[in-house]
Amino acid sequence: MTFRDFDDIFKHIGGFGLYQLIIFSANCLTNCYLCFVYFGQFFISLTPPHTCRPPPEIEALNITAEEKTRLSVPHASDGQGYDKCMMYDIDYMEVIRSGAQPNSSWPSTPCQYGWTYNYSIFYPTITSELNWVCDDNWKPVFAQSLFFVGAVVGSVGFGWMADYFGRLPAIVVTNVMGGVAGIASAFSNSLTTFIALRFIVGLTYDSNVIIIFILVLEYVSTEYRTMAANIPIMIFLTATMCAMPWIAYGLADWKTFTIVIHASQLLSFAYIWLVPESARWLMTQGKVDQTLSIITKAAKMNGRELEPGVLEEFKEYAKSQKISEDQKVTWLDLVKTPVLRKRFFALCAMWCGIIIAYDSHMRNTENLGTADINVFYTFTIAGAIELPADLITIIFVEKIGRRHTTVWTLVLAGVASIAVAAFNKNDFLAILLVAMIGRFLITMSINVGTQYIVEVLPTVARGQGSGAIHTLGHLAGFSSPYIVYLSNYGHWLPYFVIGIITIVCGLISLILPETLDQKLPDSLEDGENFLVGESCCYNPCRSRRREDKEDNKDHITIVKNTSCNGTSSV
Repeated sequence: MTFRDFDDIFKHIGGFGLYQLIIFSANCLTNCYLCFVYFGQFFISLTPPHTCRPPPEIEALNITAEEKTRLSVPHASDGQGYDKCMMYDIDYMEVIRSGAQPNSSWPSTPCQYGWTYNYSIFYPTITSELNWVCDDNWKPVFAQSLFFVGAVVGSVGFGWMADYFGRLPAIVVTNVMGGVAGIASAFSNSLTTFIALRFIVGLTYDSNVIIIFILVLEYVSTEYRTMAANIPIMIFLTATMCAMPWIAYGLADWKTFTIVIHASQLLSFAYIWLVPESARWLMTQGKVDQTLSIITKAAKMNGRELEPGVLEEFKEYAKSQKISEDQKVTWLDLVKTPVLRKRFFALCAMWCGIIIAYDSHMRNTENLGTADINVFYTFTIAGAIELPADLITIIFVEKIGRRHTTVWTLVLAGVASIAVAAFNKNDFLAILLVAMIGRFLITMSINVGTQYIVEVLPTVARGQGSGAIHTLGHLAGFSSPYIVYLSNYGHWLPYFVIGIITIVCGLISLILPETLDQKLPDSLEDGENFLVGESCCYNPCRSRRREDKEDNKDHITIVKNTSCNGTSSV
């Protein structure tokens, strides 16, 4: 046979066997790391309930902690509990001598003696340890923003590394580097140290999982891509997201929690021996012998036998895929030709819309009236919602295709978001239901979008292209806090903005090709010619049914002809 592309080799080595299962398992574990790195910072910097520490005169009294707070701290302006940042500015010795009771007319001042934290449900965090509250409450937010600044830089840098030095080095370096910096951050005793280390962790975020995600999809045949892409997210990411609050709650100390979640990343060092380099990438580098070694090992582990003739033909194909020095590719090559340029910009718009909507939905949860619910239960429920969204994504992308799933989840999520404007602010249950529908659909969008980017971009620029697109997504995500802030001017405004953005980005996604059942493009030329001429309304399901009917007709014709010739009877 003649090899037209890399995917033809799967007919001989197996599209998903023991060999691919090892890479798949590594991806499952890496999805746990993704959850720890991204969501773990939330539990590292939680702000426990707090009030001003009473002055020494009150502390010395033989009364309960509640009575001490009542004598020294005014009630909050909304009447719900005590003020977090103010205390009475009075002569406490005179109050003690006279036995006067607290009065709302008493003058108040910012906390003078520090803060008292309520650890009945919460535990010590870096926020409470370094007193990043009240006038310093910007510090944990700033630390998290530096994490995402790191992600912007890292997505480009490690995407380049994956295409120039290989997928495997980038996977190991990002996880080990993030793990070491994460563990070190547990010993931070100042804002400067903490944000510097969180910036380093941020450098590795996203790249630590997206590169192995690319590797998995490069090693499985078309019929297994959706399962290989989504099952790790559906099961391992979701399970970790649900379990993580209770790991934090059980350990009850931010330092121990930080060490535990980041120490697990160091296990990725074993990938050096367990996970192979991308055979597709090795071909482009002219490393034919290593490519053949991997293919031979994959066939053996999958219980297949490669015939010498097949191996020799694949060797000739592999030689033809080498990229010379003057043909070295960067992500900028994706915008030099018309088809790739159009698709690259469409992928950028799609991903930016998804990230803005997903992050805004997550942040705006506090405005849905759930702030009084135990945060550990709230986070667990939010994680559990991901499971059905992930499962339905798997079904939809295989039944109606990547493009229709992307377009309709974005458009309908936008419609659901805009629908919030139809309800009065006091219609809490209606708003909550519609908002959760929007979030459910956006979760589907982010799942299919991650896979879609990998399938559209050619191998030679897949790492850098994915990195560039994810970088733009991180930059777009900086707008989400400001979108959520619009709730101060109307409960419906954030959702209206989210709705417009997702509908527009969903419609832009119509120009992307349908990659269901299609082989991955390898070269820039493959990418430029990939499914050119396919209409925006192309329906892979209808095409499948038509092909099945034609196959049946051909089969019936063959049976009739052989029967008439007397060679067979039915």
